[in-house]
Amino acid sequence: MKKIVPDPPRFKLIISPHFSVHSDMLPPDSLGLANEFLCGVVETLDQQCSDSAEQPDLNALASAAHATRMARTLVEHALTRLRS
Repeated sequence: MKKIVPDPPRFKLIISPHFSVHSDMLPPDSLGLANEFLCGVVETLDQQCSDSAEQPDLNALASAAHATRMARTLVEHALTRLRS
């Protein structure tokens, strides 16, 4: 007799903001920080493409995606502040 094993739970990816920008942050500071995040993304993706092309590190790629979202938030903040 086979032991009945239930299917594992399906984990739904939770997408929630874990990053906020202070409303008084100056646009140059915001853009400088966005640049640093994007430099880290480029470095991570370069390493993944050259060193780990066959076996990508999903955690590193997820981190790069998160840093990209943070950079986008900072750029949007800078644009909003410059327009007002």
